[in-house]
Amino acid sequence: MKIQHLVLDSDVHKALKARKKKIGVTVKEIGNSALRAALSIPNKEELIVEKLVETGKITHKDYDEATAAANKALKDAQKRAIEAVAHNTARQTLTIGSWEGRELYRSPDNQVQVFDHWARDAKKTPTPEIVHDESDVWAIVVSGKVRLEVGDEVRVLGPREMVHVGPGVPHVSTPLTRTTRVILVLMPALSLEA
Repeated sequence: MKIQHLVLDSDVHKALKARKKKIGVTVKEIGNSALRAALSIPNKEELIVEKLVETGKITHKDYDEATAAANKALKDAQKRAIEAVAHNTARQTLTIGSWEGRELYRSPDNQVQVFDHWARDAKKTPTPEIVHDESDVWAIVVSGKVRLEVGDEVRVLGPREMVHVGPGVPHVSTPLTRTTRVILVLMPALSLEA
C-alpha cells in the first residue's frame, strides 16, 4: 500500500500531538477518524439525488446517465470553443468571436495565467459557449461594455466591474463597444490545445 501524507497546518499538528499524549491514540488514527467522519457527511448533490430516488422520480442509473451526458456536453462545448480560437502567429494573438487577445503572463508552475482581451471589431459576435473544466476565471472590465452569460444569468458589465466564473460553468461573452477591453486571470492556466 502506498503511503500518502496529508500536510497539516502547524497549529492542527500541534493539537493532534497533544491529543495523542492525552488519549494514547496515534496522530494517524485521530486523523483517519476525523476524515472518515467528514467524508460520511453527504453533500447537497448527494442529498438531492437520494431524495429524487426516494420519491421515485429517477433511479440511480438515470442520474448516472444524466451526469455522464452533462459531462460529455461540457467536454464537447470546451472542444468547440478551443476549435473556434484562431491563432494569428504574426501578431501573436488569438481571436474568438469579436474578441482578440494575447497571453500576458503564465506562471512557471502553470497555476496563474493572465490574458488581455479587446474588441477586434464592432460586429458584437459572441464567443461560443466555453467551459473550463478546472480553471477559475476572473474577468475585470477595463473599458467599454461586455455582455456576459454565465449559466442562466445574463449581465452587462462596465469599467471596473469584475466577475468570477468557476470551473465547469458554461459562459459566453460579447464585447458591446469598440473600446471594450478585459483582463482575464485564470487559475490554473488554460491549455489552448484541442
